[in-house]
Amino acid sequence: MKIRLIALDLDDTLLRSDLTISAGNRKALVNAENAGIEIVLASGRNYISMREYARQLGLDRPGNFLICSNGAETLAAESGEIIEQLRLSREFCHAASSEIESRGFPWQVYQDGKIFCSDINPWALRDKHLTSQPVEKVEDKQALFRNGQIKFVIPGEPEKIAELYAEFRMLFSDQAEVVTSKPYFLEILPKGADKGQALGRLAEKLKIPMKAVMAIGDAMNDLGMIEAAGFGCAPANALAVVKASARHISQRTNEEDAVADLIYSVAL
Repeated sequence: MKIRLIALDLDDTLLRSDLTISAGNRKALVNAENAGIEIVLASGRNYISMREYARQLGLDRPGNFLICSNGAETLAAESGEIIEQLRLSREFCHAASSEIESRGFPWQVYQDGKIFCSDINPWALRDKHLTSQPVEKVEDKQALFRNGQIKFVIPGEPEKIAELYAEFRMLFSDQAEVVTSKPYFLEILPKGADKGQALGRLAEKLKIPMKAVMAIGDAMNDLGMIEAAGFGCAPANALAVVKASARHISQRTNEEDAVADLIYSVAL
């Protein structure tokens, strides 16, 4: 089966630890495009923090798409125009924020190019560094939640996040998706917001069968698209559960051009 689309996670997959894209990975992606393969960035990040990477790769042009916010949004890469967007309701946002706060955790949401936090904390400042978005303390939840939100992020120590993940998956099982994007970030997303489901809907729009799709990712929030794609792939630094579900695993990490390795060995 010829691969017709490659979906790529950003952090710890395409990006090195210094948040840059290597020359080797860039060249491989150009070669894939020249072979007629669609390239789609699929990240937990929002459009504000993805658009520069799309620009660097020359993907910010008509006909290209970005899967953002862990599958809650699919946007036009050139303009950020909404193709599909799922949102948490105003009522759910108030209920979820109360549940989070009652357990002693801060939370954050993303709006107007800013990170709004219930409490400014080191994790939020780390997110500011990762996404280049300013951080502000929430002053008015009523106003912030008026039109709902795309997602909540709950930061904390990895072992505490793991415990909260198990609890919140059960608590919100009928209302929302709960995933970890990093060991220290738990995310609450609208029902149906999953990279795999979003990728499936986009592939259908593009008339590309999922068996002709390659997906590369390293973390729990990538698991859906790795399982859904015909060619699910992972770098050497991926979580064990992700590698267990992958059809192809690179011997290289994200620091060693794992994406390029997989493109040449599998897609091309």
